[in-house]
Amino acid sequence: MIPIGDILKTLRAEKKLSLRALGEEVGISFNTLAAYERNLVQPTIENCYKLSKYFEVQMEYFILGDKAKKEFRDPELLALFHEVDTLQRSDRNVIKGYVLKYLKAKQVLSDLALQAEETKIVEKKKPKNRKKISK
Repeated sequence: MIPIGDILKTLRAEKKLSLRALGEEVGISFNTLAAYERNLVQPTIENCYKLSKYFEVQMEYFILGDKAKKEFRDPELLALFHEVDTLQRSDRNVIKGYVLKYLKAKQVLSDLALQAEETKIVEKKKPKNRKKISK
């Protein structure tokens, strides 16, 4: 088990936030957050929930560290997938199809954006033909 303060400090550093800025974002005083980071006190369940929502990690992440993070970042999405898992096979296959189509479309759009960016770079490097005006 990793001390909660170390995990909180790491998450905060990744977002480049001060204790005050984090406190304003989640509604927890910076003094309380500082005490959490120094492992002087443990967060309440309510504050742990606020922090997990803000950092988009499971509450378990504050106890288990990366072991919990490898599963799901979004508890609502996980709950939806559990609900989908209770449906009939044909319904699950329809939902899988939608998800796969979405992911493929997202990849195609990403590829197109990258190609457009590369085209802009190539066009900027090309010398412009300037015509000399003779008098």
